[in-house]
Amino acid sequence: MNSDQPIPELLQAEWGSDQVLQLFDDLRDGAVIEHVQLKASGRDTTVTIGQARAAFSDGTADAIQVRYLFEGETWCDTIMPATPTTKIIRNRLPS
Repeated sequence: MNSDQPIPELLQAEWGSDQVLQLFDDLRDGAVIEHVQLKASGRDTTVTIGQARAAFSDGTADAIQVRYLFEGETWCDTIMPATPTTKIIRNRLPS
């Protein structure tokens, strides 16, 4: 790793399912989605944000990763569903 590059900002939270569903809606409505990866039933596939939301909602998602552009910066959210809360790891990607 180049020592001149800053370490990417990393944020972590645990949210209830209503907050996670709102996150999907906020990303759909306010961000430019670059890529959505869904891991479910041992498969790893590229999906739309709507398909990822549906998989989270119906409990079939093992993990979801969303890369998106928001206010000129690129972010990556990793969503790891669990009960009673879902872990969200967000990091800002270097430009």
